[in-house]
Amino acid sequence: MVVAQLLTLAALAVGGYFCYTGGRRLTTVYHILRSDPLPVRELHGHRGPVEIEGRAVEGDDGTVAAPFTGSRCLAYTYEAEELRSSGKTESWETLDTGMGGVDFVVDDGTGRVKVDPAGADIHLESHSVTVPPHTELPERIARYVAATDGVDPQDGVVDLKVTQFKVGNKQRFTERRLDVGETVYVYGQARRGPSVEWGSDLVDALVGDGDGTPVFVISDTDERGTAWRIARGGLWRAGLGLFVAAVGTVVGASLLL
Repeated sequence: MVVAQLLTLAALAVGGYFCYTGGRRLTTVYHILRSDPLPVRELHGHRGPVEIEGRAVEGDDGTVAAPFTGSRCLAYTYEAEELRSSGKTESWETLDTGMGGVDFVVDDGTGRVKVDPAGADIHLESHSVTVPPHTELPERIARYVAATDGVDPQDGVVDLKVTQFKVGNKQRFTERRLDVGETVYVYGQARRGPSVEWGSDLVDALVGDGDGTPVFVISDTDERGTAWRIARGGLWRAGLGLFVAAVGTVVGASLLL
């Protein structure tokens, strides 16, 4: 009986976690779809939650180098993973993640507005490099691995005297970038920005994170594409959570009979 109860509780806990994370993503989708993007020119004097779409262009801060490729971009996230084995199963384990960027400008043809990407939930197209063990890493990735404590080079050798046995795991390095000129969608909070020159098409607002908006999203597609991209992950997590909770409850109940 105790085993059945523990199994049911464990399944409910795991299922509840996935339902919670999936629900948060679906809540983000709701906030994105409940209103339409505003023309940038209408942000003069606007304060509070706002949606905008346009082209991402350089601001006064220029661009930043993405960590794995060195590509010049406006914002990025990165993830380093390693393929780990446990018995007959394999799974990717995340070793390190991060993000970076500079203030950039969204231009929709009606005006331009500055965006501060700090703290954003960033959804961008991914660019991955998968490296088998004992393969020479690209130069920038090799420098990243050498400078990162949690990521080790996979070039180990076990000396068995009569022979040497190479050990190591496959690694994957994923970079997501907002490149100059790309389509960009932003949902965030507008607040007073820096003063602008008379006649400039740059509005007197700065869009970023803030307490007045429930989410802060930056994506390299339009509103609908962003909503669908986030919804897929939310539906998958919520569905998995319900499945795990249901199976655990059924198995636990059968053990009690």
